[in-house]
Amino acid sequence: MDLLRLLSLGLATGWAQEPDAPRVQGVYEAATRQLHVTTAQGRRFRFGFNPGGAICSVRDLDLAPEVEMVGDSFQGETTDRVIQWTYWNERYLAAPHEVGDKNRRANVTMEGCYHGAEVCEVLETPPSGHATELIFRSRITHWFYAELDRHGRPDFETTSRYQVLPDGSLRLQRSVLRRPWVLKNVTARTWQPRQQTWLDVVHEEVRLEARHLWPASMTSYFEAWTPLRRSALPRVRHEKAVLEKSGYLFWLPQDMGGWAMAYGETLALGVIFGTAHPASPPHAMRSVFNTMDVPHHNLTILLPGVELDWPDEATLVQTLIFAVGSPKEVEARACRLAPEVPAPQLRLKAASK
Repeated sequence: MDLLRLLSLGLATGWAQEPDAPRVQGVYEAATRQLHVTTAQGRRFRFGFNPGGAICSVRDLDLAPEVEMVGDSFQGETTDRVIQWTYWNERYLAAPHEVGDKNRRANVTMEGCYHGAEVCEVLETPPSGHATELIFRSRITHWFYAELDRHGRPDFETTSRYQVLPDGSLRLQRSVLRRPWVLKNVTARTWQPRQQTWLDVVHEEVRLEARHLWPASMTSYFEAWTPLRRSALPRVRHEKAVLEKSGYLFWLPQDMGGWAMAYGETLALGVIFGTAHPASPPHAMRSVFNTMDVPHHNLTILLPGVELDWPDEATLVQTLIFAVGSPKEVEARACRLAPEVPAPQLRLKAASK
């Protein structure tokens, strides 16, 4: 993809710089998949990417060039310690997998699987050169635990459009197409409201229905998995308060000021997800935020998510901004940028004529 097309995409998004605004410089090295950023004020950052476009490295080259902010891999999870998406569906349970945490829920992760068993197919990747916009496109047709492919393969295609903003923050517009997912030999669960319980039926074959049944049900949940190095970024806060609770508590973005950051004494990494409400039904959607502290694996994990009804052949579009710097610097940038982040949206497949 040439630079003119990349720049035209930037203009279309409305995030392009004004003609006389300070210029930010970006140099991308395709061989190492690293983007070096220098702002007009001389601030320097470096972002690294996995083959399919997930962020695998973030460094502030001025404040702490030796500190990697993205978490280490552990137990062979070679594609799980990157900033990417994961989809969960509580209504479909497979046989317990042989490795890892034995989770049975239907799930798929953007870049690949446990222990590197299967990875995504790379469809488009940026060339080397001077650029402040990058486009990656990939397809994943595997469960996170690859041996569960025997239960029917998922099929998701991801387009990741990155744009460097004038202050050095990295904006991501992530578009994920979900194709039909036929499951074999799984337990499909139907909620019985009167009995307040699930009806579980084993099916030889069933087509996954991505319906979000009620808040925090995990019945159709898309999360932005953001695993950060806890030794450098041990604490979490948002605009209103320090977060002292960890877990899937489904905070609302508007109650948090539209952003959260993991931080230490010197460094911070903020995830800015905005305060705008997603569109109303017929396809219900709700933006939420969770966090997870995993001290024994040196991880602080930020989890902006979307609960949604997601029809076959529909594309979910989510925008996030990643801000890096000192805690005060990141907080100021996050407060300024949060109102500009649009709500997630669902784009349905156009009807054929």
